[in-house]
Amino acid sequence: MPTKTQDPGAILREGLTRYHNGFDPALIELPETAVFPGLIPAQPTTARKARVTGTLLGRPAPRFVKRGRSVRYRLKDVLDWLAGGETFANTTEASQGRGEIA
Repeated sequence: MPTKTQDPGAILREGLTRYHNGFDPALIELPETAVFPGLIPAQPTTARKARVTGTLLGRPAPRFVKRGRSVRYRLKDVLDWLAGGETFANTTEASQGRGEIA
């Protein structure tokens, strides 16, 4: 179990290693500082606002878990959120908003 003094990058690497070794991503919980900006390209302050508004980077925000005062994200929810983003072949297509759901 990670401690508060552990580097967020180390916590993220540990969680991803467990995932790659076959551990269920629904059971891997990561602290906010490991997910933002480690996996999702946004700052933790943006994540806090997203939990209030329900929207992150123009999309529904990923689900989170409260453990006391701590906010954690299940790796499965983060991976699902990342996979649900639009993909584009080029910048022209992106600026026109035409893409396929990944």
